[in-house]
Amino acid sequence: MVGRTLIIGSGGAGKNTVSRIPDDPKVSVITINTGQHGSTISMADGSVDGCRGDRDLGWALAYDYKDEICKEISGHSNIIVTAGLGGGTGSGTIPVIEECARESNARMISVVSIPMPFETLRRETALKQMKEVIRISDRTILFDIGKMPSRGGGSLPISKAISLADEMMKEAVVRIHDMLEGPFFSTLSEKVYTIAYRQSNDPVKAVMSAKDECLFDADPRYGKIIVTSDSEISRADAENISRTIGDTTGIIPEIVTGKGTEDHRIMLFIPISYRSLLS
Repeated sequence: MVGRTLIIGSGGAGKNTVSRIPDDPKVSVITINTGQHGSTISMADGSVDGCRGDRDLGWALAYDYKDEICKEISGHSNIIVTAGLGGGTGSGTIPVIEECARESNARMISVVSIPMPFETLRRETALKQMKEVIRISDRTILFDIGKMPSRGGGSLPISKAISLADEMMKEAVVRIHDMLEGPFFSTLSEKVYTIAYRQSNDPVKAVMSAKDECLFDADPRYGKIIVTSDSEISRADAENISRTIGDTTGIIPEIVTGKGTEDHRIMLFIPISYRSLLS
């Protein structure tokens, strides 16, 4: 039986992200890529390996495979697509995925990353592609990999920062998948969000540390922060979190608690004014 939500990893970065999702019969995952990389849909039969920043090529290849993409999407109510922007495959396939989602009356959430600042041309391309992704997606989660090395006041090596970015994007996709089983679109009521992440046995400390480490430029006072944990948050801790965030932002957060009993892996979804991104 087809589940409500389908997760799509598009391009190399998207495929890396979803490869970290543990096998679960309740979680439907596919990948779309060029080249011979074992993807669910291998565009161009492997004759093209990467689009080298050419979004139009990515779109043309995806459009040639639109029937296959639509077939995979058919029957799902929600589509989560994750990709790295700045190349051509992810940014090119997302509009075709959106067309298929619209034809199936499904909603689409895009979880996308922006490259490191030293990748100057690729980053500039990604920021332009980002505007189109925001425009066509029902919700967009933005992730600036350039924010990763300085998390916690340190300086992570580039390779470790990218690996951690993949893991955090996977965690965001999984949290969104779980929230889609409930009133997701009223909980995440804004159009664009970024994330922040911390792990601690003290959820209040984790929330406050994470709040100052959002992974895209954002003002936490812009709108309601959504606090998610994979472990159960006690009523007392929830009240402390609400009071602390409310005192610093003027807005009471939404708290989505998990069912685990181990250390809290806290992820915040922090809204961004999408009009400022599109200007």
